[in-house]
Amino acid sequence: MQTQVLIYDGRVESLLTVQEEDTALRQLQHRRENLPESQTVTSIKLELTELSEKKQTLSIEQLETVQRQKRYEQEVGAVESRVSELDGKLYGGMITSPKEATSLETEIRHLKERQNELEERVLELMEELEPKEKEISEVSEKIQQREIDLESAHEKFLIADSEIEDTLNATIQRREAAATATDAELLRHYENLRGAFGSSVVVKFDGNNCKGCPSTMPAMEADRLKNTPEGVFSDCSECGRIVVR
Repeated sequence: MQTQVLIYDGRVESLLTVQEEDTALRQLQHRRENLPESQTVTSIKLELTELSEKKQTLSIEQLETVQRQKRYEQEVGAVESRVSELDGKLYGGMITSPKEATSLETEIRHLKERQNELEERVLELMEELEPKEKEISEVSEKIQQREIDLESAHEKFLIADSEIEDTLNATIQRREAAATATDAELLRHYENLRGAFGSSVVVKFDGNNCKGCPSTMPAMEADRLKNTPEGVFSDCSECGRIVVR
């Protein structure tokens, strides 16, 4: 790699400040994207969705049970009416034939058996409804409580997010001030390298090695940087970072 030497006017700290503020901005953005308060809000919303779906399922089951119960009750009513009608014929003096009377008695007996079956089924459905209604009530109470929790969690999130927003704005202002104080050519060079090196575009030279290099710097390159005057930025020929004395 061909070494690039950028003569600077001595305000070394301004570029380092730009890099520090860029690092702070990334950290703040990461914090903002991973706020515990935000995760709490998301968790409660997910729980509320699950509770609402559960309540809807239970309500549908309840409705279906109520509809079956009504159908059986209507059938019970129809059977009772038929039994009453046949009783009227049987005991109203309208039947003179023993055979016809026996036939009516048999039909009435079968109808009463059917009525008993239907009434038992109605009772079973009523017993099924009671725990469903209780569970729906419990789920509704949980939804109400979690909605209160969500409102509280959202308020806490807004406070935490607002604090980060204020810090971000202050950091951006400091970054802009430092960038204004930095040589334009050097700043462009720094911006071009940010994608590759992130928070370690500008590194110090410790007298023997570029602090950005993963391995020991060759002696020739180290000597070159040792001889670089203060206030001069150089590209490291090994890693490509900007090295400052």
